[in-house]
Amino acid sequence: MQLKLKNEKVISILEKTLNHVDSRLIDHGKRVAYLMFKVLSPQNIFSDKQLRDICILAMLHDVGAYKTEEIDKMVIFETTNIWEHSVYGYLFLKHFSPLKDLAPVIYYHHAKCDEITHLTAEHQLLAQLISLCDRADVFAQHKGKAADFLIHMEKYRDIKYRSDIIEIFLTAGVDIDKVFNSIDSDAEFNRVFREIPLSDDEAIGYIKMVIFSIDFRSSQTVIHTAGATCISEILAGFMGMDENKIMKVKTGAMLHDIGKIGIPIHILESPERLSDSDMEIMKTHVAITEKILDENLDDDIKHIAARHHEKLDGTGYPRHLKNSDITLADRIVAIADIFMALCQRRTYKEAFPKEKVIAILSGMNGLLDEQMLSLVVEHFDEILEAMHKETLPVIQDYNAIKEEYQQIMEKIKKR
Repeated sequence: MQLKLKNEKVISILEKTLNHVDSRLIDHGKRVAYLMFKVLSPQNIFSDKQLRDICILAMLHDVGAYKTEEIDKMVIFETTNIWEHSVYGYLFLKHFSPLKDLAPVIYYHHAKCDEITHLTAEHQLLAQLISLCDRADVFAQHKGKAADFLIHMEKYRDIKYRSDIIEIFLTAGVDIDKVFNSIDSDAEFNRVFREIPLSDDEAIGYIKMVIFSIDFRSSQTVIHTAGATCISEILAGFMGMDENKIMKVKTGAMLHDIGKIGIPIHILESPERLSDSDMEIMKTHVAITEKILDENLDDDIKHIAARHHEKLDGTGYPRHLKNSDITLADRIVAIADIFMALCQRRTYKEAFPKEKVIAILSGMNGLLDEQMLSLVVEHFDEILEAMHKETLPVIQDYNAIKEEYQQIMEKIKKR
């Protein structure tokens, strides 16, 4: 897949996205990444690129943490029985990210010493250090508790944390009371973390991983982004767009629901139609999308992603834009989003048959682009076939990850 992304902005997109998982975790991943850098840099055992990847891994260590009950446990000083987010994070990294070789580190970043002996020496080191840096940040963010982190480490020496790895942390001389004051001004950290370029494949891999971590929350939403992106590309081609514009449409479509990372899980997975109050919360995903993408993408791509719920008569949201303010690219993703919603099964409805989808879309004349609505009706079967072909591998990945997750959790329960 190709997308129109500035690779140097991908880190910022990831950072902003993770900050919307839960308000209690804002900037937590970034701070853990910084601590990892401050501890490992003096060791001189990793190249700059390896350090960058380790920092990204540390920033993403809670990417599976959208289960509220686990976050409740993650933000206290002594964590217990919080394997779910570690396993989800491990699976997303393993299957979708450029960091698949480091994925076991995330699986075991809350494990005890005797649970990681089978890992490579490097994976043991990184898992233990992420665990230490994670706890260091939790203590540091609670006023007056930073000094207690030393007590915490000693309490769990050779139980949760290996002595030699504790010593690596201590010899780095990190003062967790003050270290974060320099996180944005530390030129060496920001050179390694933000300025070593990502390849195109790496950039796309990280974005896909975050998107799938949102869509994979439910079997009902698993194919939505992939399907909407596929349909958007087809419609852009029908409208005679050149390759550059098609790439912008695809990128906007791929990112159009990234703001759903900030929507509570009970609303995203609601088994019935949303109440008015829950729908108002759901609508905020567009504003969150804008915040995540702001300053990280060209304005036209950001608008494509953030205007997929606008209507030509001004009745859409969030800005109530009208015909002249809504570009052709915006209109394409708006129709693709609705097409997918109608053709997908949800807990409160089955996928609608062709005749009903066409009837509903035809009834939206004046709300959606008339020319494109005609193209969708004319090429309905072709579009649907292409969408099914594009989303089949995503469904297969979802089922494989769901099965692997269940197998892993069963093993954990039997320990």
